[in-house]
Amino acid sequence: MLLSLGNWQLNRAQEKQDILDLQSIRMNMESVELSTLQLRANKGLRYWPVKATGLLDTDQQILIDNQVKDGRQGYFVLTPLKLNASEAILLNRGWVPAGPTRDILPNVSLPANEVTISGKLDHFPSVGIKLDGADTLSNGWPSVTQLIDVDKVSERLGYTVLPYQLLLNQQEPNGYDRRWVPMKMGPQKHHGYAFQWFALATAWVIIYFVLTIKLGRKKNG
Repeated sequence: MLLSLGNWQLNRAQEKQDILDLQSIRMNMESVELSTLQLRANKGLRYWPVKATGLLDTDQQILIDNQVKDGRQGYFVLTPLKLNASEAILLNRGWVPAGPTRDILPNVSLPANEVTISGKLDHFPSVGIKLDGADTLSNGWPSVTQLIDVDKVSERLGYTVLPYQLLLNQQEPNGYDRRWVPMKMGPQKHHGYAFQWFALATAWVIIYFVLTIKLGRKKNG
């Protein structure tokens, strides 16, 4: 069992390294028009650099709660970018700190302009354990949620939302803290956990043989 846990951590480390390698490769790619990609059919477009043109729906913005940066609680600001009358992608404009109380939401207003922007595609933030109601949008705007459920967001907004978020590039205006981090825990920690499991397995084998030898001596003595 301990060896299986160690191998599982090694596999997790490789998964994290694959994500870092993918990000590194795609960071150097040329941007493509968002309209040329099949976002619904292709789940392998993470970190793909794109350009998109649309109308910012600034009246219906979403704040993703419980986002921590530098030890401070805050929100990711998602602004729908309407690509046409019936379809939009959620534009992540970055991280803003939370107010002194939960009742005071940050001011994330901006003009409802038609824009052409650049960014990279990404999955929405996730959690290890999803609690009931975590993907429920609060009343009013901006609406607060802990997780993005694309179907629920689409129903609330009144038009279809694509299954990716668009991370706004650093040089684009109307953004906040955009130090995009691909993961909270890199492969190094998984290697450390794997070492611990393998060390425990080794210790268990040593203890087993020591006890076996002692019991054998008692029987023969």
